[in-house]
Amino acid sequence: MTASDYVEAARVQARLPRSHSHPCPAGGQLSEMSVRQGLYVTAGTRGTMRYDVLPDDTITNGRLFVAHGVDGMKTDERGNLYTTSGGTPGIVQITSPAGQPLGRLHLPQPGYEPRPRVCATNEAFGDADFRSLYITACTHLFKIRMKVAGSRRPK
Repeated sequence: MTASDYVEAARVQARLPRSHSHPCPAGGQLSEMSVRQGLYVTAGTRGTMRYDVLPDDTITNGRLFVAHGVDGMKTDERGNLYTTSGGTPGIVQITSPAGQPLGRLHLPQPGYEPRPRVCATNEAFGDADFRSLYITACTHLFKIRMKVAGSRRPK
């Protein structure tokens, strides 16, 4: 069985290079849509990298995919990537597989004092239809109904 037949993120192992421009790899997301789409890895505060996954499950050709993403990320059934801003203000950016930003979800910021911190640190698709996007945001948890379902692992 090759990576193009079935892939689990835990099987892909690599030493990600540290560089001056991308010193701290953080969260990772293997696209469930297609191995050809690649492995996404956040690169500290600089953005999200995309690596090609080869048939032997090694990765190569790391490049900056989008200048957004600090921690959690997910893909939807169309292959779009959802990245989080990490700190305030809480933002989830949606980017197409071609690297084009499609839009941003801005989390509401409270108008009362003292203002709690509302950031966007991680997300997950859920509910029976996989169309609810749950976003952890420091002291808050948000649920947003989406038109496009999140990607699912092959059964």
